[in-house]
Amino acid sequence: MKILITGGPTREPIDAVRYISNRSSGKMSVALAHAAAQVGHEVTLLLGPVEAGEVGLPDLTKAGVRLDRFESSSDLEGLLKTHWSNHNVLVMAAAVADYRSKRVTMGKLTKGPGSTLELSLGPTPDLVAAMAQVKRPDQRVVAFALEQAANLENRALKKLNEKAVDAIVANSLETMGDDSIEPLWLTASGVRELPGHMSKTAFARWLTDKLTSL
Repeated sequence: MKILITGGPTREPIDAVRYISNRSSGKMSVALAHAAAQVGHEVTLLLGPVEAGEVGLPDLTKAGVRLDRFESSSDLEGLLKTHWSNHNVLVMAAAVADYRSKRVTMGKLTKGPGSTLELSLGPTPDLVAAMAQVKRPDQRVVAFALEQAANLENRALKKLNEKAVDAIVANSLETMGDDSIEPLWLTASGVRELPGHMSKTAFARWLTDKLTSL
């Protein structure tokens, strides 16, 4: 099976120096890419701007994972359009920024005495929904939902239906940047599973089996 995985944050530029981003570490996507490659799947990982040493990238090259890097949501959109048609499963684990600056300043913004700065933000493209819309009958899309624990399942089900994906991994905000996860697995066919609290490495192996079952 050919699996396409996205991971890490995006950086949405404000000027040549500053950007809007988030705290995603990319650990989940790296663990999943490694687990899938170890059992013989052909894996491509699209990874955002995270430090290689922090997420174990050297192990991925030994496992045979193809790696492409991106910075912004626009970069990731271009990579998805290039790679998606050549894969069976897409796992959208990347934490794509919801908003980006409508105007990117060339060079560096300057600050003077008493000056203020107002940013006008617009939405980034809904990449997971876009990929789900163009999938073939032989392709499956898996999304991730990072939400507050109190309304985790309701928000995940809403995202599952609205974006027309085949399955979703829901986890609480507390797992961002952590080495462990307590996920909820939901599918469009009505499957609901709570595998329990585990390391992201262990969950990656569990999720790889679920991708095969899709």
